[in-house]
Amino acid sequence: MQPVRKKQKLTYKARAAVLAAIVLVLVGVTVFIILNRPRTSPPLLKSEDTSHVLIDRPGETLQSFLVTNSMGDQFTIKKEGEQFILDGHPGFLLDRHQVDLMVKDLTLLITSDWAGDVPEDDESLEMLGLGKNASRVTAHYADGTEITVRFGFDARTEIPSDFIMVEGDSKVYTISQETRDHFDRDISTLHQIPAINFSSKHVNQIRFEGENAFTLRQTDGWWEMTAPYPHAVNVAALTSLLSNINKMRFALYVSDARESNLADFGLDSLKRSVYFDLSASTITEYDKQDNPISNRDIPAQTLRIDLGDDYEQIGLYCLYDGKVYLCSNASMGFLRDVSFETLKSKSPLNIPINRLQSLMVEENHVRTRYTIGFVETILPNNELAKDKDGNQLFDTLVYIDDKEIDSQVFLRAYLNLLGLYGAGPLPETYKANEHDWVRKYTFVLLDESTRELALFPFDALHYAMRVNGVFVAFVSHEAADAVVFSSNQ
Repeated sequence: MQPVRKKQKLTYKARAAVLAAIVLVLVGVTVFIILNRPRTSPPLLKSEDTSHVLIDRPGETLQSFLVTNSMGDQFTIKKEGEQFILDGHPGFLLDRHQVDLMVKDLTLLITSDWAGDVPEDDESLEMLGLGKNASRVTAHYADGTEITVRFGFDARTEIPSDFIMVEGDSKVYTISQETRDHFDRDISTLHQIPAINFSSKHVNQIRFEGENAFTLRQTDGWWEMTAPYPHAVNVAALTSLLSNINKMRFALYVSDARESNLADFGLDSLKRSVYFDLSASTITEYDKQDNPISNRDIPAQTLRIDLGDDYEQIGLYCLYDGKVYLCSNASMGFLRDVSFETLKSKSPLNIPINRLQSLMVEENHVRTRYTIGFVETILPNNELAKDKDGNQLFDTLVYIDDKEIDSQVFLRAYLNLLGLYGAGPLPETYKANEHDWVRKYTFVLLDESTRELALFPFDALHYAMRVNGVFVAFVSHEAADAVVFSSNQ
């Protein structure tokens, strides 16, 4: 008789292990299926296009358009040959860029959205700013048809827009506010604005004539006040002036200049005229959005701007090339406000050593003439030294009666001399005898012109400073006597 084998029962731990293995297999299969099934993208939600084409005409078919702005003023721009001109004013120089924007709108005008139908009664239209006093433009085309577009109030949409409609159609739409700005304007805003945005690096001289006249001139980058008398320029004030010159702009054309209307702008008896003597340059013309339009090569010339009355608190009138313009204080006000006093330096002389030919020092009946020369700087490897911009460098040589002296000692004294500045103003009643000076310095420049600084007795502690024949300030004995040029070097 065969023995019977008993079935062994699985323990609890064994059953758990088997179940865990089954689960792991199922999870693996599921992950495999998910990772390897074909991928499909969900359909994109398409936003509804709510725009509408109000005008779609070939560009060459537009013949003229009549603009009525919100003030009730009207003007007509018509096509003559290939250009558009202001009807009745052929000499009026239209801003081509601005006219091109208007022409573009009248040949292809697309709204942003449909706002709804409006009852064609005056009250309903007035509520939207589309009534009889609305700004509008009527376009005339070559086929004899015309379209009148009215511009209404701000539609108060998330993206700023205005109401717009075509006369004869009850539908009202919204459109970019820039479109309204193209038409709801004064005709003066369509006049060309000349570009005067020349770079200050091309300015050789600036003359301010009229009230508080003075002149600034530069030579090889060195600026000096030359009238009413030669005087050093305050570097910070000069930097600000040159920066402002780079930003000059006319804001708005006002009128052609005529004898009959100059008094209206304070230009009949000129307060100030500003002359810019410019070297040859290239001028870039910009539109009102500061986008470059074109480049022009300009020969050396003198540019004149006459200043008239202030306009409220925001600007002033300027006369340029026979036309009156309105200028903002931000861009042109500095021409009215700058003066000799605001530009002059406390140090009366600031002559770079490389502009100097010689210096005569006179004191106690002794004259010493220092002659300046230059020689190329030689590096240890016998090559010529240059700065970071590739310009050749020079060493300064100083001579007394053809005898070379220590240039470093001279240069230290020279810098101390240029560093003298007025400690305070002299009384208007101060006078001195021409021959009573205590010490005198005479500078001879490379162009043979001369500058002078003389010290005269003032009080027990100070000298009076005379610069190029004009008494300007007093300076302490201590500061002036510290400037020592030794003749026994």
